[in-house]
Amino acid sequence: MPVSDDEKKKLIVKEIESWQRGKLLPEQYCDFLLNLYLEDLSDRPKNLVGAAVRKIGQASVKQWLLAFGIFAVICLVVLHFSAFPLAMQIALIGLGTAGFVAAGAKRRDDLPLRAYMLLGSGMLLVPGGGIAVLRLHGWESGAGPMALLLICALVWIVCGIAIRFGLLHWFGWLAIISLYAVILSKQVPNPTGLEVQVFWLPASLLFAWLSWFMHVKLRSAGTVLFATALVLWFMPELYAALHDMNEQFVQVGLLAKTVLLGFGLYRYRKHWMEWVVGS
Repeated sequence: MPVSDDEKKKLIVKEIESWQRGKLLPEQYCDFLLNLYLEDLSDRPKNLVGAAVRKIGQASVKQWLLAFGIFAVICLVVLHFSAFPLAMQIALIGLGTAGFVAAGAKRRDDLPLRAYMLLGSGMLLVPGGGIAVLRLHGWESGAGPMALLLICALVWIVCGIAIRFGLLHWFGWLAIISLYAVILSKQVPNPTGLEVQVFWLPASLLFAWLSWFMHVKLRSAGTVLFATALVLWFMPELYAALHDMNEQFVQVGLLAKTVLLGFGLYRYRKHWMEWVVGS
């Protein structure tokens, strides 16, 4: 089916605007090209708000009804959330998270900004809804918060791997590290300097090895696991500082580990860059 001249102009204008947003061409060049293809310059949105207003004005009656219908359903769910049984509350949080993640993954290539907003909303829904459930059922003390942190970590890791979103994957491992630190502080309230190192350094070496091992089967995980290994490498000093341990121990440890890490990264740069940078 042949494409009309108006449709061709719209496609060209959209392409020029994408160049302008991506800084692929200087601003004055993009303005010059837009002036050639736009008969009425008032049709061009001045900013993101203008573009959004223009789209809203062009929406059909069906789209308006759908948008307000979804908003009304969300309001009803939020207002009556406390009246739902526990199973339904968990199901609503799970379905909402899955919906946001699916929509974000679908829009990731063509609308990255909107996709990241959807993904962020979905990931924040897990801890936000979880905290609400804990408060409604009186589980704020005890193992409730720790269980929620573990659930959030697993959801972030699984979703990060599934949609190849490294930052989200990494946040999941950071949540696991936080959970591990909380458990350590409760089980070993007064550790020695050597014990603190033993608690964290083996995990750092394990994640460094996993970064190499997994990059072949799952390349996107290489950088994430390596970054987690670096965090774990300095966790003994951070853990010691948070628990007001010997200040000299913290300073000497940070200095020694920084020098050792810098030497190791430089000495073996051809090896670790192969799986980290290439992930």
